[in-house]
Amino acid sequence: MPFTPLPATFTAELARAAPLAVLELGSGDGAFTAVLRELGAEAVTLDRGPAVAGVRAMVRGDVLRPPLRASFAVVVAANLLRHVWTEVAAAGPTAWRDLVAPGGALWILEDEPVDTPPAARHYRDLQGLLARMLPEQRGPLLARRRFEARRRGWSWRGAWSSGDAENRWPGDPAAVLAWLDSGAVEPGSEVDRLARAIRSDGLSYGRYWWSCWRDEVG
Repeated sequence: MPFTPLPATFTAELARAAPLAVLELGSGDGAFTAVLRELGAEAVTLDRGPAVAGVRAMVRGDVLRPPLRASFAVVVAANLLRHVWTEVAAAGPTAWRDLVAPGGALWILEDEPVDTPPAARHYRDLQGLLARMLPEQRGPLLARRRFEARRRGWSWRGAWSSGDAENRWPGDPAAVLAWLDSGAVEPGSEVDRLARAIRSDGLSYGRYWWSCWRDEVG
C-alpha cells in the first residue's frame, strides 16, 4: 500500500539512484512499485508469493533470506516490517541491512495504529482482523514507539533518522466493504460491526511513520 506524501529525503534519494539500484522488499501487488516508478526509480522487486493482481516480482524469495548477492543504494520495505516483526524484533532485519551498499540507506515505512479520526481507527481494526485471520501471513499495525524502543537495542553501526506524517493516499472503502460482505456475515459479529462502522464513517489510512538507517562509510 502506498504512502503520500513521501519523505522529501526519500524521494531525493530515489531521483539520484541509478536504474536497478533500488530494491523493494515485499512488493506484493505492485502498488508501491508503481509509485517508485512514477518517481523515476526502476526498482528490483522481491516477494515470496506468486503473481498478485497480475503483477509478479522480479525475484521470488523470502524477504528474511533474500536470494540476492547484489547491494543497493536504496532498500525500501513499505508496510512489511509488521508482518515479520516477531522474527526480527530482537536484532533487527539484518538481512535487509546487509543488502545496503556502502553509503546507502534502508527505508522502513509503516502505517501507525491510531484511534482518531474514526475512519483511521477502522483501518487499524481492519488490519487487526486480517492479522488474526491470517496469522502466518500478516501482522497488526506496528507503532513507531514500539519499533524505536526495540531498535535502540540493535547493534547496528550507522545513523538512524525517523519521522511521521498523515497518509493522504485515498482509501477504497467500497472494495473493503465488498470483501467484508463477501461471506456469510453473522449479525453483531466483529465483521458486521466493522462493516457498519466503515459505512458510517468511511475508511482512511490515518498516519504513517518512517525510519531510515544509513550505512557508515569508512
